[in-house]
Amino acid sequence: FDASNLRNMRLFYQAFPIRDALRHELSWTHYRVLLRLADPVARAWYENEAAGQHWSTRQLDRQIGALY
Repeated sequence: FDASNLRNMRLFYQAFPIRDALRHELSWTHYRVLLRLADPVARAWYENEAAGQHWSTRQLDRQIGALY
C-alpha cells in the first residue's frame, strides 16, 4: 500500500471504529467521500441518506458539494 492508502485506512478506522455499524450498501469509495466530512453528525446523516436513497458515489459527492 502507498502512503495515501494507509492514510485513508487510518482515517476510516478513526471515523468508523465499530465495524458492525457499517452499511453494506456503501462501497469503499462512498466511505472515502464520507471521510472528507469533519462533522460526525453530518457524516452519519449522509451515510444514512446514501444507503437509503441508493446514491452512487458521484451523487453522494454532488449532494455534499451542494450542502443537501
